[in-house]
Amino acid sequence: MEDNRVGCVLVTKGGRIEGIATRYDFVHHLVVGGLDAHATSISRIMHTSPVTIGSSETMVDALKLMAQKKVERLIVINPKDRNQILGVISLEDVIASLESSEAFHFMSREKADQIRGIVRRLTPNLLARYSGEERTWMEREVSDETKALLMLLEESEVSLRV
Repeated sequence: MEDNRVGCVLVTKGGRIEGIATRYDFVHHLVVGGLDAHATSISRIMHTSPVTIGSSETMVDALKLMAQKKVERLIVINPKDRNQILGVISLEDVIASLESSEAFHFMSREKADQIRGIVRRLTPNLLARYSGEERTWMEREVSDETKALLMLLEESEVSLRV
């Protein structure tokens, strides 16, 4: 993961997605949980129900799905062949895309500034930094911020492709 500068790895079997393991999963299970990295299989730490999104969906759709499923990464698939993995999109990617969007040029300065403010508060890997009660509180905060962002984007009819 470090060599390829990615935040997760996909686990596949016979071309089908079996799971996803994130940087947080490795830290949580191996470092904090004390599991032996050489003796622990990836299947023990991966999420077995990764969330997918079709490549024709918008960034707003991706953000909605992330908020609904409480995940920071979506596996992008070919909508015509659900077994064809095209890549992974993170909350960080969605936020960067929204922040650099030319769609802001077609809305009022006030609305664009509101959206940019919310986007800046949705920092990358935010939830991974917390656990327990703090994480529950942060999930609510991120959820509220995401809902506010989605409302502003929908009002502005921003439609960005993944």
